Amino acid sequence: MTAQAPPPKPPPPPRRPPAKPAISDQDKEQIAFKALGLLNEQVQARIVHYKGDLETSPELDAITAQVVAQIKAMQTAMGDEDAPRETPEQIEAKQTAILTRLLGRVFDAGGKSAFASQNLKTVGRRIAKLFFESELHEKTKGDKDKVIYHAEQGIYYVLNRYKNRLRAELDGFEYESPAVRTMCQEMLAKIERDLQVGFLSKRSPELNHVMTMYSAVLVDFLHVHLPPRVDQMARVTIRAAATAHQPGAVSYKVLSDHFPAFRREWERLLMQQMVHFCGDQLMAKLNESDESFHEETVRFFTDPHMFSETCEVLCDALYDFLCLEGFLDLPVNWRVKLSKG
Repeated sequence: MTAQAPPPKPPPPPRRPPAKPAISDQDKEQIAFKALGLLNEQVQARIVHYKGDLETSPELDAITAQVVAQIKAMQTAMGDEDAPRETPEQIEAKQTAILTRLLGRVFDAGGKSAFASQNLKTVGRRIAKLFFESELHEKTKGDKDKVIYHAEQGIYYVLNRYKNRLRAELDGFEYESPAVRTMCQEMLAKIERDLQVGFLSKRSPELNHVMTMYSAVLVDFLHVHLPPRVDQMARVTIRAAATAHQPGAVSYKVLSDHFPAFRREWERLLMQQMVHFCGDQLMAKLNESDESFHEETVRFFTDPHMFSETCEVLCDALYDFLCLEGFLDLPVNWRVKLSKG
């Protein structure tokens, strides 16, 4: 009787990629600090004075001054009434209560708020743009020991590094006609574009995979992590910004003159919370995945620029909401809209 062959051995389980090192608390503080600096630079670059260069007529200036004087007189008369004015402590308590209530509507643990879904696409577009710009431009400035993963990547880096010289060489030739010169220039530009598209198309799947993880982390941050903390964050923001202790402060809203201080303190708190929570959660998801990710991609998603872009989108939307609710007066020169695209 023929002996039965032993059953085949099962294939070995796939090897998990090496674990990504956790981000230390010191690194998180450095990331948050740098991201806040980048965010302030972006804000300052976008702030403009609305028609500040227009000339005004003396007659109009006189009318404006008269109206302002009348308003001040009315405010003084109202202040002299017998009704006692609220103390800064009372104003602070009411501002804190209103801000807490409004933040609770935005960062809703019950999932009723559409804040995350309304802004995730914008965050994704901004981060994708930043990612591809860093891949195409910043990566070409590094040393020659850079790891090349795709043929299009290597050729594109070399071509981009020497493109000015190549164009100068083309311009130095004698051509039969201007049309031939133009065709040569257009062909070189097409080669560069084709390499760029080919390279980015191969980087897109990994970006999309990590971006899906980051989006899930961001939703948890907005609707799980923040809701139990909004009361404390509102209290710290109002107190640190001293919006209730400034001249003319009112209990039902933050005036436009006090907005810079409010913005500074709120964004400091939000950035710290975001870096600590999102950094840890994203690294955990990357380590749980069986897929291996390029070191450059992991480094990008822990870069201050990425957190700065995210924070700017979220804060812009939040300030618009608080303004529409009548709690926050935005200065006329607060910002200009980003150009289309």
